[in-house]
Amino acid sequence: MEKPEGIITEEDTVYDVLTKYPGLKEVLIRISPKFKNLQNPVMFNTVAKITSLGKASKIGNIYIKEMLYELNEAIGKGGEFLNFFKSQIPKMQEEFLKKQFGTGSAEKGAEKPEWMGQSSAFEEFDARKVDGEPFTFIMDKAGSIKQGNGFVLIQKFEPAPIINYLQTQGFESYVDKKTEDEVRVYFHKK
Repeated sequence: MEKPEGIITEEDTVYDVLTKYPGLKEVLIRISPKFKNLQNPVMFNTVAKITSLGKASKIGNIYIKEMLYELNEAIGKGGEFLNFFKSQIPKMQEEFLKKQFGTGSAEKGAEKPEWMGQSSAFEEFDARKVDGEPFTFIMDKAGSIKQGNGFVLIQKFEPAPIINYLQTQGFESYVDKKTEDEVRVYFHKK
């Protein structure tokens, strides 16, 4: 999905955004008092011209996506920003996997592990049906699994961060991409 016309991104400079939307200065100050310096004309006409919103979020100690959502919401483009951000998740995962494994996909064996023979008894959790962030539900499910058992996580994409985290919690995994919108991750507690 291409960036929708008019949404604010982390590459935009503070100066450009506030010049186009002066009312957003108050939004930034509300988000972080550190942005009060933007009221100083010298700071605004110098530092703000060369500071991207991505860098500004670090200065303000704010999560960039939260800051961008607040700014886009204030100009009536919050929904467009969220849809654009969601469309970027598979791309971000791909970049993460390249950094982690040096390839475009997680390490998957050509053969199914032996424990997959009992996977038909695993309870399924379809994260695609969860309204909002499914992380808490997934962690609750993983916490309820006894050694030697498992569960199946169904998602639209391969959730590499969750796979890696659950590996540290004693889980093995096997990824089976069924369709473009259905990836099944089988988790087995060692």
